Amino acid sequence: MSLAGILFDKDGTLIDYAATWDPANWRAAHFFADGRQDVAEALMAAGGWDRENDRMLPGSPLVAGTVEEIAAIWTSVLPPHKRDERAMASLLHVMMATDIASEPLTDLHGLFGTLRGLGLRLGVATNDTMAGAEATLGPLEVMDQLDFVAGYDSGHGAKPGPGMVLAFADHIGADPAAVMMVGDSTHDLEAGRAAGSVTVGVLSGDAPEEVLAPFADHILADIAGLPSLLSRL
Repeated sequence: MSLAGILFDKDGTLIDYAATWDPANWRAAHFFADGRQDVAEALMAAGGWDRENDRMLPGSPLVAGTVEEIAAIWTSVLPPHKRDERAMASLLHVMMATDIASEPLTDLHGLFGTLRGLGLRLGVATNDTMAGAEATLGPLEVMDQLDFVAGYDSGHGAKPGPGMVLAFADHIGADPAAVMMVGDSTHDLEAGRAAGSVTVGVLSGDAPEEVLAPFADHILADIAGLPSLLSRL
């Protein structure tokens, strides 16, 4: 079966996670910590920040989780009078969709143009909100090259569930087996596998090859290698 479309994860796959989201995460942590550095660090650590190496751990809630999951974890760290998950999630929705400076991992406009030139339909599936997806991808001027964009709040569920992959396949009128799911985390690859799609792991995020390999049909250093992979296939 020939390939009909490619569905990309966003952060760590298209977007440099650390450069784009670390500043936003720290701003949010300091806000909910009322400016206290020790509390902000406790929030970040609960979300998956490795204090010793000053980096996010692969697959941690801040990297792969939804806003609601982050709110649930962060409120558990705060004093009882601040444990309002719904209020925090609402604020995080707004904070994570504003004042974001996106750093692409490659020339996305050029890459997408090349892939579309091969007759492929393109999409993005992220565990970020739809507003967050638009906030990070919009300034990069690639939205018009995408046939499908979904956040975890778009009605298809979150990864590692297959909902967004199946929705993309349906949207482009293709069998899920003719879709390639590309991502930097096991969540992405599990979603692709569950949908019956081809899976490609990229090492541009935090997860090493040995973590991704069991879930991936192919492994690439980053998405810039996709044209070469497609030519081999």
